[in-house]
Formats: sequence, structure tokens, C-alpha cells
Amino acid sequence: MVRDAAATRTRILDAAVHEFSRLGLSGARIDRIAELSGSNKRMIYVYFTDKEGLFAATLEKVVGDLVTEVPITEDDLPAYAGALFDYLLVHPDALRLTMWRQLERPEAGPEAAAVYTEKVAALHRSTSLMAPGRTIPPTDLLVLVQGMAGAWLISPPDLLTADGSDPSDPARIATHRAALVEAVRLLTHDPSDDGDPR
Repeated sequence: MVRDAAATRTRILDAAVHEFSRLGLSGARIDRIAELSGSNKRMIYVYFTDKEGLFAATLEKVVGDLVTEVPITEDDLPAYAGALFDYLLVHPDALRLTMWRQLERPEAGPEAAAVYTEKVAALHRSTSLMAPGRTIPPTDLLVLVQGMAGAWLISPPDLLTADGSDPSDPARIATHRAALVEAVRLLTHDPSDDGDPR
């Protein structure tokens, strides 16, 4: 019985990820989530109380999965940017859900302040990132890196095809990923480490 309950809850959350990422909190419908999950509305209310509770639980799952799968590596932000880009390509629902959260319920979902506070403090302690002459505060640096990692997925198709390439072509995606990693490297690189004039 416990296994069935856990499996039902998982199916409901998976269906909710699909529904909320497409339509947000306002546009999502509990009926569709119930149908997609092979459950019923009553079970959704038993497990999650209401639609808001289900949205919060969905964010908790998606953000929790992302933080677990792609931990912020303050000692190698270019690698973190590349890993985050890779994850978002495979899990675009994660980016869409966090955008819906910002638009509709910025207070909903997991409390991630402690994670970010710890990472910002680690960035602040980094001698290379906070070397004399570096002017980007740690919070802004992390915002920029995360924003750059998701930019490909939120850019308009007209921009992505402006050079005549197919943005879904794996070679084109690899080129963008390399550009992202290099941009973050340049953003975080301390030229005094190796005499590089950049």
C-alpha cells in the first residue's frame, strides 16, 4: 500500500511538471493532471491539499532535482555553466517552471536561500574571483552565469536562426555550449594567473 501511494504521488508530480511547465499555475487544470497521471482529483487533493500545494510540491521536486544533479561548483563556474546548460536541454521543464514561478508565485516552492547564501559566500572567499580589480559582486556573478546558461532556451527562434543555422542541430548546440563555457571562463578568469592579457 505504501509503495502504491508513493508511486501514485510520483505519477501525479510527473504529470504536474508537464502541465505546469506548459501552462503555469493559472492555466493548468487539475482534471488534466489527474487524467495524465492515471489518478483522480480526489487523490490529488489528498496528497497536495489544493492546486497551490501541488504547484509548490512540483517546484520542490524540479528545483530539488536540478540542485542535486547540477550542484554549483564555485571553484569552476565555466564547468557549472556547461553542466547547467546540458541539464536544461534535457529538462526544459525545469527552466519553464522556474519562469512560471517568477511570473505567478515568486514565493512558492522550495526555500533555496541557504544554498545560495552558502555559494555566494564561497564565491566571495574565492581569491581568483574576488581578486583586486574584479568588480562583479558574487551574487551578480551567479545571476549572470545562471542566466547565460538558460539563455539559449529562452531566446526567440528568429535570433537563433539569424545566422542561417538550425538551432536544433547537435553541432550548433555544441558550438553554443562551447561559447557559453568560454564566456563564463572569460568572465571569471584572473589574467594574472597565467599572464594572459585578456
